[in-house]
Amino acid sequence: MNQRRRQRGQSMVEATLVLLVFFTLLLGVIDCGQVLFAHQSLVERVRAAVRWGVVHPWNGGDSIVNLVLYNQTEAPRGNTPAFLGLRPENVVVRHRAPTPERPDDETLGVTIVNFQSQFFSPWIARMLVSPRAVSITAPMASR
Repeated sequence: MNQRRRQRGQSMVEATLVLLVFFTLLLGVIDCGQVLFAHQSLVERVRAAVRWGVVHPWNGGDSIVNLVLYNQTEAPRGNTPAFLGLRPENVVVRHRAPTPERPDDETLGVTIVNFQSQFFSPWIARMLVSPRAVSITAPMASR
């Protein structure tokens, strides 16, 4: 009887150790997937904003910043949260106007800097600032 009790205790300790490793790996996979999803979503949002910006006349970067933050050209009324917790200072819009020597050399670039990822795992449940900027530049459409 005592031998059986020891074997059950040993099985419980082994199962606990295996489950601890399994759930640690599972939370790591969830965090990795969440970071990849957020990065790809940001790339797609910036790409759409640049695409919109190159086919519309340049009148400042506010409309493009609003496209990245709210998926619309006008800022919404009230206290609407931005996409993935972005703030206007995270979105940098660069417009290079054409010069007389190069009238076809007009470009528009949009960059997201200092994006903060929120993690699910309890041991890294803090905000982490991404060192990689999401940046897309495209030539402006000829008018």
